[in-house]
Amino acid sequence: MKHLGRALSYLRHCWLLAAGAFLGLIISSAARLVIPRLTQMIIDDGIVAGQMQVVLRAAAGTVGLAIAGSVFTFLQGMLSARTAQSVAYDLRNELYARIQSLSFSYHDRAQTGQLLTRATSDVEMVHTFIGMGFIQLLSAILMMVGSIVLLVTTDWQLAFIMLVLAPLTFEVFGLFASKARPLFMLIQQRLADLNTVLQENLAGVRVVKAFARESYEAQRYTQANQALFDLNLVVGRLFSTAILIIFLIANLSLLSVYWLGGYQAIVGHLSVGRLVAFANYMMMAFFLMLMLGMIMAMISQAGASAERVFEIIDAQSEVSEVPGA
Repeated sequence: MKHLGRALSYLRHCWLLAAGAFLGLIISSAARLVIPRLTQMIIDDGIVAGQMQVVLRAAAGTVGLAIAGSVFTFLQGMLSARTAQSVAYDLRNELYARIQSLSFSYHDRAQTGQLLTRATSDVEMVHTFIGMGFIQLLSAILMMVGSIVLLVTTDWQLAFIMLVLAPLTFEVFGLFASKARPLFMLIQQRLADLNTVLQENLAGVRVVKAFARESYEAQRYTQANQALFDLNLVVGRLFSTAILIIFLIANLSLLSVYWLGGYQAIVGHLSVGRLVAFANYMMMAFFLMLMLGMIMAMISQAGASAERVFEIIDAQSEVSEVPGA
């Protein structure tokens, strides 16, 4: 997170947009958290009690909250996109200025394809994280805390299932994310290698044709492309395994809730509406944990890209000019 934290520091130039996006996030998250409570009211105070007015009022409240949540989610998304574009704009300008200021010796060592990849693909990874991943991370944390608090207030005994399984779930994703981060670094490196081959061939196409080296250069490009392809498959298998484990934990947890909660409902210790609300909050929490797992992958990927971007921004020129030269 060190390099991503540095990238997030660019938000100070557009803090008003970021604050508006965060406010929209809080309101939309709160609206989604209230809906299961209204479902509980519809079942317990409306359907079971035979009160149609309660059903209609709670249903109208659910629709209103859904609309309000959608409106604020739209506003949050629009402001987040504007904020992320501003950060990417500043990063690209600073990166370009640094590349222009570096001495000839640096450019003699650096490959053009590597620089192009860092100025385009790596900056885009950081932009995607700030525009989507960071907001989703904040949303998932807020919703996670809210859903766990509501789980405890709904039925503290059943909530122990979630309190035990949540750390296990995060441990699974943390393990896979730690394994994925060096792979993401390697993916960006192989993408840069692929772009280097492409750039060299496009710049020297006359030389390639003059010496009839088309087949050789095509083989070089295929080998670089295959290396990138194989590594992406490894990362895909890694996170597919993590998601499979999380879904297994989520389904076993839901089964446990219906087993224990159903027994309490049968003997009259728990209402059906409260059981349904608890199950909704629990699935919401597991969905958020799954989202956090996906965000961890994005953090690993964006962190690797941010490190590559700031590696150039922090590069020092071997030739220093005096002020006003």
